[in-house]
Amino acid sequence: MKKKILITLAIFFALMIAAFGWFYWQITHQTSETIISDLDTKTLFDARCGICHNGGATGAPLVSALKLMPADRILTAMTTGVMRNQAMTLTDEQKQALATYLSDVDPSESKNEVVKGLCADGVTIEETATSPKIDGWGMGQRNQRYYNEPDLKINATNVGDLELDWVFAFPTASRARVQPTIAGNTLFTASQLGTIYALDRQTGCTRWTFQADAEVRSALVIERDSTNKASRLYFSDFNAFVYAVDLKTQKLLWKVKIDDHPNATITGTLSIFEDRLFVPVSSTEVLESADEKYACCTFRGSMVALNKADGAMVWKTYTIADEPSPAGENSEGTTIMGPSGAPIWTGVTIDTLRRTLYIGTGENYTRPVTLTSDAIIAFSLDDGAIKWVQQTMSGDAWNGACVTLFSRANCPENNGPDADYGAPPILVNSNGKDLILAGQKSGKVTAMDPDNNGAIVWQRQVGRGGTMGGVHWGMATDEKILYVPINDRGLYDLNPEIPKSPGMHAFNVADGKPLWATIEEDRCPALTLRGCGPGISAAITLTPGVVYGPALDGIMKAYATDDGRELWAFDARRDFEAVNGVKAFGGAFDSDGPVVVGNQLFVTSGYAKYAAKEGNVLLAFKVK
Repeated sequence: MKKKILITLAIFFALMIAAFGWFYWQITHQTSETIISDLDTKTLFDARCGICHNGGATGAPLVSALKLMPADRILTAMTTGVMRNQAMTLTDEQKQALATYLSDVDPSESKNEVVKGLCADGVTIEETATSPKIDGWGMGQRNQRYYNEPDLKINATNVGDLELDWVFAFPTASRARVQPTIAGNTLFTASQLGTIYALDRQTGCTRWTFQADAEVRSALVIERDSTNKASRLYFSDFNAFVYAVDLKTQKLLWKVKIDDHPNATITGTLSIFEDRLFVPVSSTEVLESADEKYACCTFRGSMVALNKADGAMVWKTYTIADEPSPAGENSEGTTIMGPSGAPIWTGVTIDTLRRTLYIGTGENYTRPVTLTSDAIIAFSLDDGAIKWVQQTMSGDAWNGACVTLFSRANCPENNGPDADYGAPPILVNSNGKDLILAGQKSGKVTAMDPDNNGAIVWQRQVGRGGTMGGVHWGMATDEKILYVPINDRGLYDLNPEIPKSPGMHAFNVADGKPLWATIEEDRCPALTLRGCGPGISAAITLTPGVVYGPALDGIMKAYATDDGRELWAFDARRDFEAVNGVKAFGGAFDSDGPVVVGNQLFVTSGYAKYAAKEGNVLLAFKVK
């Protein structure tokens, strides 16, 4: 009887999807004059937008997140932003109507991000020079995400006493994903609207702001002068611009466009070495592929070196050497372009001894595939030449069309598992021998030899892996033990025979021997959308005795490094009172990780992508 019910339900849902697909085809294959112009705004949204934003496309923000955005930002997305191709058949009036229909934000709120909470006095350059300091994403050029400076006062004994101290809320935001950087008593972060904030580290009051042109997604990078004073701030935006701001005057020094591809963007944090700024380039073209009329795909990932003084390009090296050319047609007769993809989502790891930088790449968007996708690549710091490539997943051709409920015309044949690198490689020295440690969405962790063209020293299959599995944004190590966060959620599992293992795992750095694992149980309410789960997608952070793991379900934990036991936990899924007078609410932890200095811990909460719960807060904790 139970089997018959399941079969009946399966048939019902299959018929519903087929009917919805037919309706979508009718809407998208006829002109706007014959059908779309006759639709009211709600029906228009359901027909043209709802199929994705009601959960039909994996990466699309849900309606609840769209409602938190100002109408002008939604309109920009449809006219010149990430949704311009999807909205190209709409009239200007229909785009405006959709933006107004979706947004619940008072238009006056989007005009000024600083509501209240300004500091009584400003910040001087001397203040930004003092300890503590966290100048970038990885807490050092090697991306070890390990903090053990003399100012640190939190340890395994007192971490359980952490209490929420203050909350800062980003106005009209549905996600908060910029990991704080710190110079003395000043904390730097940025918002979904592209506002750069310099906050007082002790109180959260706003010292000053700077407005970028688009959303900022990666950590801000602090440069220090010859006297070790913080002098400049470097960062990138969603539209692939890189900025340099003078910290003394808070004025823009220069701004440059790093790539002319219309879908180019920057997600990985920049790195500074000597007189150069190193920039990893990615793209959102993987989303455009869902449109069957889009000639997918033409983007190639690249590494760029800029002169940090004026932003002049020193060198640029593509992860795919050959320019894309026609490689056939999809089922709708649209040209397929390739090779393409191999974007760089990760931050940049600097090896000063070998004058080399290391990054991880993503999948190819189309076929033919290349040897540089899903790989760790070593570049010369001096001229950008590729020294070696270690590919750990071959044949991975995948794009957003592979996970939509409607047209899959642009999905490559025998599409790959989307097992790219989102976490930057880590450079360590283990017993006198340097290793590169790389965690992948495949759920595999690999140790490579930088002196032998990246030859594999050891590998461990930690999680099940897949599009939403494995390692996403960042591991951590003290060069003795490697701590590995595993997400393992979603329907696209690489190794279904392996049990899912969301949580924290520890391995011996020298040989990859497993030491312990804390597997988290599902804490999500029944009937929750797929974005909730106990897995750790965000980057983790390590201090002596404690490793911090923020989870997708909005719960962050502190684990003991010796055995993985829980030392402290905090549930961010609630409303808060913000020091800047903005409506504040927490959500999923994803992308950026916690920052720990002195007796304080800082972490952002809220993601609003991949069906994860939206939020708009920077949380500050303290051991008193």
